[in-house]
Amino acid sequence: MKEADKINHLAELGFKIAQPNGYKPHAVERLFRESVKAITDLHGIDLSDNDYKATISGRIQKTIERMGDDQAFIPDRKGLDIKADEFAEYFVNNILKDICNGKPGRLKKMSNNLADGYYASTLRLKRQYWNEKNQNKKEENK
Repeated sequence: MKEADKINHLAELGFKIAQPNGYKPHAVERLFRESVKAITDLHGIDLSDNDYKATISGRIQKTIERMGDDQAFIPDRKGLDIKADEFAEYFVNNILKDICNGKPGRLKKMSNNLADGYYASTLRLKRQYWNEKNQNKKEENK
């Protein structure tokens, strides 16, 4: 799997959790940025993979609760904990461990570039979602 594929897949997992409204980078990248903060705010404390995953998952779930309807559409709050766990597991295994070699400092240094990929991938997913939805409406109206 290429590194870009990892970022794209992470964006797909994030899009299942929250679909950002608008195009502001802060809103579009929110789940990615919160995941980075969950790790880097530990200031070098070395945790197990499971503890990193729990930290990210908890932060994602709290973030969703804090987000207003103006920031994102939450497709389904039921099963949110499972989706957040999947996102966190993928983030730790494929972003932190694979791309950043398990180093939180490297994650912090690379976060802006990785966030750019997450942003572009999320906007692509949003465009695809609306294209499909509009196509379905056209077919229903025939």
